[in-house]
Amino acid sequence: MSITSSFKVDSDSPCSAFIFREITTELSTQDDHFLKDSSPLVLELKLNERTVDKTDLSRESGLGVWDANELLILPEITTHFTLSVFADLGASERQLVASQEIYGPNLCDRLGEPVAILLDGYENYPSMILKAKVTAEDIFGRALGAEQWNNQTGEAPDPDDQIGRHRNLESLLRLLSQINRNSGGRSSFYGSDNFGNREDINRKIEIEEEAVRFTPDSHPSKPSQLNNLGNYLLTRFERLGNINDIDSAIARHQAAVNLTPDGHPDKPNPLNNLGTSLLSRFKRLGNLDDLDSGIARHQAAVNLTPDGHPDKPSRLSNLGNSLLIRFERLGNLDDVDSGIARHQAAVNLTPDGHPDKPNQLNNLGTSLLIRFERLGNLDDLDSGIARHQAAVNLTPDGHPDKPSRLSNLGNSLLIRFERLGNLDDVDNAIAQHQAAVNLAPDGHPDKPRWLNNLGNPLLIRFERLGNLDDLDSGIARHQAAVNLTPDGHPDKPRRLRNLGNSLLLRFKRLGNLDDVDSAIARHQAAANLTPDGHPDKPRWLSSLGNSLLTRFKHLGNLDDAEASIVQFSAASSSPVGSPSVRLAAARQWICVASITHHSSLLIACESAIAIIPLVAWLGLSILNRHQHLAQIGAIVRDAAAIAILLGQCDKAVEWLEQGRSIVWTQILQLRTPVDEVRAVEPDLADRLLHVSSLLDQGAKSTKSRNEGKQSPEEEARQYRALAREHEDIIEKIRSLPRFRDFLRPLKLHRLINAAKDGPLVIINVSEIRCDALALLYGADVIHIPLPDLTSKRVTQLQIKFNALLKSSGVRLRAVRDSEVEEGGDEGCNRILAELWDHLVKPVLNSLAFSHDPDTLPRIWWCVTGQVAFLPIHAAGIYDTGDSSEHIHDYAISSYTPTISALLEQASAPARKPFRHLSAIEPSSGASYIPNTEKELECIQRRLHNRDYIVLRKAAATRERVMNAMKECNWLHLACHGTQNAKDPTKSALLLHGGKLTLEEIIRLKLPHAEFAFLSACQTMTGDEELSDEAVHIAGAMSLAGYRSVVATMWSIEDALAPKVADAFYAHLLRDGERPDNRRAAEALHFSVKKLREEEKDIKMLSWLPFVHLGI
Repeated sequence: MSITSSFKVDSDSPCSAFIFREITTELSTQDDHFLKDSSPLVLELKLNERTVDKTDLSRESGLGVWDANELLILPEITTHFTLSVFADLGASERQLVASQEIYGPNLCDRLGEPVAILLDGYENYPSMILKAKVTAEDIFGRALGAEQWNNQTGEAPDPDDQIGRHRNLESLLRLLSQINRNSGGRSSFYGSDNFGNREDINRKIEIEEEAVRFTPDSHPSKPSQLNNLGNYLLTRFERLGNINDIDSAIARHQAAVNLTPDGHPDKPNPLNNLGTSLLSRFKRLGNLDDLDSGIARHQAAVNLTPDGHPDKPSRLSNLGNSLLIRFERLGNLDDVDSGIARHQAAVNLTPDGHPDKPNQLNNLGTSLLIRFERLGNLDDLDSGIARHQAAVNLTPDGHPDKPSRLSNLGNSLLIRFERLGNLDDVDNAIAQHQAAVNLAPDGHPDKPRWLNNLGNPLLIRFERLGNLDDLDSGIARHQAAVNLTPDGHPDKPRRLRNLGNSLLLRFKRLGNLDDVDSAIARHQAAANLTPDGHPDKPRWLSSLGNSLLTRFKHLGNLDDAEASIVQFSAASSSPVGSPSVRLAAARQWICVASITHHSSLLIACESAIAIIPLVAWLGLSILNRHQHLAQIGAIVRDAAAIAILLGQCDKAVEWLEQGRSIVWTQILQLRTPVDEVRAVEPDLADRLLHVSSLLDQGAKSTKSRNEGKQSPEEEARQYRALAREHEDIIEKIRSLPRFRDFLRPLKLHRLINAAKDGPLVIINVSEIRCDALALLYGADVIHIPLPDLTSKRVTQLQIKFNALLKSSGVRLRAVRDSEVEEGGDEGCNRILAELWDHLVKPVLNSLAFSHDPDTLPRIWWCVTGQVAFLPIHAAGIYDTGDSSEHIHDYAISSYTPTISALLEQASAPARKPFRHLSAIEPSSGASYIPNTEKELECIQRRLHNRDYIVLRKAAATRERVMNAMKECNWLHLACHGTQNAKDPTKSALLLHGGKLTLEEIIRLKLPHAEFAFLSACQTMTGDEELSDEAVHIAGAMSLAGYRSVVATMWSIEDALAPKVADAFYAHLLRDGERPDNRRAAEALHFSVKKLREEEKDIKMLSWLPFVHLGI
C-alpha cells in the first residue's frame, strides 16, 4: 500500500506575470511574422539562417567564444525557451496556463503555431524543445556567471550592461518556476504523465546542474535551483535506484536550506524536500539517523508554514508519512497515532474540490489500515477503506495517480477479506488491482508494484476456490513484478518474498520440486537484501523458514529442518517487527523442533510465551485483546505439555500462569500496591498509581467523562499513550535496586504459596498430551499424567454436554418445575463418569485423598482449554447402588482462573464491619422469575439483625446497585443474566432499566469486598473461544475485588434458587459470629448436598450449575 509524498519546485520572483506580458509583447512586435509563419521544425532551422559579424558582436557582448548568432536572435531563443516551459507541463496544465488572463489574453496568438501544436501534444518535437531549452539556459548561465565572464575576457563585467543585455532570459528562467507554482507546484516531470525515459531525466538533470554551476551562491535564485536539482535527483533515484543520486539529492536540498535565510517565506519548501529525500534514503539503507532527521525537517517545515498557507496540508501529509515510516520500523504507536492525526488535519484543511483532496484521503486511508493491522480495530479498517474509496471516486479517469489509488483500494479490501472472510472482497480487490495494471503503460516505474499487488488476491482466491488459472496468473504477476524491479530497489525483497510464496503454493498443489527450490531461493534473496533491524525482516525470515520446512517434510533432509529452525528462531527473537508475525514464527519453531527432537525446543516455547503479552498489549481495548488471544490459547498449553514431556514441570506451571488469563493479569497489575516503591521513589510510585488508575478506568479523564467532548478516536489514542507511559514507568522502577522483577511473571517459589489452604491442581489439555500439575504448599510440583484423557476426548465431551444443555433449555433462569428433558440425567451421568474416570479420580488418588464425607479438604481447580466448560466439581459415578462414587465425598471444590488470582484474594486487607446488599429484579429479562422474592425473604430471615441493604424491583437500578456495592462488602444478586457471544465484555446482569455489564463490573475497584452470590444464569459460563481467559461475570466480580464468589455455569431453576440460598446462609451464619467468606465454598457444598438429599426427584442439571470461585 503506497503513501504519496510531495515535493515542490521553487520560484523567486513575484512579478513573473508582468515580465511574461512584457516579453511576449516584445516578441510579437519585433518578429511577429517570423513567429506566425513558422512551424516548430522551421523555427528550429531558421536559427541557423541568421548571419552577423561574430567578431563585432563578441567584442560588444564580452562573451568571447559564445556564438554571436545566439545573441543576435535573442527573441527567437526566448520563444524556444517559452516553448520549453510549456513542454514541462501536462496537457491539461498547458491549456490552463495558456487561457489565463494574467499571461495575456491572446497568448496562443502571440506565440503562434508552435504553442498551438504544443497544446495538442508536443511529443513529436522533443529534440527541438530540449535543444532550445539547453541553448537558452546556457546563455543565461554564462551571462550571470561573473567568474566565468572574467575568465573569458580578462576583465570585470559591467553589471548594468550585463543585466540590460540579458534581462529577458533571466526573467524567463524565473517564469519557469512561476508557471510551475501556478500549476500546483508540479510540472509533469514531477508527476508521471510526461516523463517516459531515462534520457529525458538525465538531460534535465544536466540542465539543472549547469544552471546551478553558473549561478553564484549570492544570487537569490540559487536556493531554488538547488532545491529543484535535488528533486530531479530524488526522482531518478526512486526510479533507477542509484544510491549516488539520493546522496546528491540530499546534498542539494541541504545546500538549498543553508542558503535560505531563517525567516524567509520559502524556507519551509527546501526543508520539506530535504525531509523527503532523507526518508527516501532511510527506506533504502535503514539508517535511523536519516529517519529522525527526515521527521525533524518535515516537522520544521510544518512549524514554519503559517495556518492558511496553501502548502500547509501537503506538508502535514508529508510529516504524517514520515511518522508512519518510523512506526513501521520501530513499532511505537505514538507515531501511528500522530501520523493519522496529521493526515486527518491535511484532509480537513483541504477544501472539497481541491485537486489535492484525493491524495490526502489516500494517505489517511493507508495510515488507518496500518494501524488496523497492528491493533485490529475494525473501525480503522472500515474508515481506511472508506477513505481509499473516496480517493478513487474523486480522481478523474486519466489522472496519473488513478492506478495507485485503485491499487490501494484493492489492498484495503484484501485486508478486510483476511479479517472477515467475505469472498466478494477478494473479487473486488482483484478488479481494482487489474484496473490499476491496465492503466499503467509499460515502462511506468510503479507498474511492478501494481503487478505485485494484483498477484496477491489471485493467489488468495486460488487458496479459497482452487482454480489453477488464478494460481498461474498470480505467479505470472509476481514474476513480472520481480523482473521489472531493479536491483537495489527498496521493494525488491517484498516482491521476491511474494513470488516465493506463490511458488511454494504451487508446489503444495502440484508437487514439482523445482517450485519449492525456487521458492527457497526467492525467500533467501529477500532475507539477504533486508538489513537486520528492518521491521519486515522477521516476516521474510519466517517465509524462508516455511519453505525450508515444506521441503523437509517432503524430502526428509534434516539439513532443511535445521535451516528452518535458524530462520524461525531469528524471526521470533527479533526486537522489531509485528508481534503476531514473531509469534507465528515461534510457533513454527516449536513445530519443527518437536518433529526433529531439536535441543532448542524449550527455548522456542519460552520465546512464544514471552511474545504473547505483546500481541495482547495493554494499550488495546479489552475486546481487541480478547480477539487476539482467541487465536493463540493452544500455544501456551502445547508449550506446557512439551515442558512436562521434558521433565520441566516447574517451567510448565510458570508458563501456564504467564500465558493464560492475560487480561485478568493485566488488570490485577494495574491495581498492585506500590508501598515498597513509594518508600524508595515516592514520585515514581505516585505516577504509576495515577497512570494505572486512568488505564483501569478506560483512560477517560474526569473532564472527558463529564463533558463528553472526546471522540472515540481521541480516547483510544489517549489510552495507548497511557499504556506506553505505564511501560516506561515500570522499566524505570525495574532499574532500581531490589525491583528488578517488579510486575514480572511470578516464579514457582512464589506461586506455591497459593496452596496454603489446600492443593491447587492445574489441568492442562493439549493435543500433545494431557496432564495434571498439583501444587502443595512446601512441596515440589506433583506431576499426574492423564493418559486416558485426550484433547479429542475433551472436545467430544464438551460437544455432548453443550447439546445436552441446549436440548434441556437451561440457558435462562426460568420457572421450569424440573421439567428437564427425559433422558437428560442419563447423558449427564455418562459425561460425569468419564470426567471421574479419566481426570478427577487419578488426581485424587495421586494426592491420597480419602473417602471421608465428614472431614473434607479443600481443592482448587485451575483448568485450561475446553475443560473449563465441563463440571469438574461434580465428576463421579451417580448410581443408586454401592458403586456410587463422586468428588463430593472426597473434597470441597473451588475454581480459580489463575494462581496469581488466588494469591491476590488471599492477601486481603483488614476486614470492615459486615454489611450485606441484596438486590433482586424479577422482571427485567425474557421471563418473570417470581421466586426471587422468596429468595430475598430467606436471606433476610437468616441475616436477622445484621446490617444489610435491600434493593428490589424498581429500586434495583444499575446506578443504585453499583453505589450500594461500594458501601457493602457482601452481595447477593437475584436476576437474569446474559452472555454476549460477539463481545463477552458486554455480558451482563439485567437490572431495572438497564444492564450491569462485565466491562463495568471490572472497572469497579472494591478493595473491601468479600463475597458475592450471583443467583442468576450463566454467570460463570465464559466464552468458548477464550477458554483460558475467564471471561464471565463471576470473573469480573473477582477482578472488582470479591474474594469469594458463588456463581452458575448455566441457568438455575427458579423454584430451587431460594432453597439453595436458604441452606447456604443457614450454614454460613450458624454460629452467630461475623460471616467468613473463606467458608463460602463449604456452605455451597453442603447446601447443594442438602438439596440433593431432600429433592429426591431432582434432575442433575438442576443442582450441577452452582460453583464456587476464589478462596
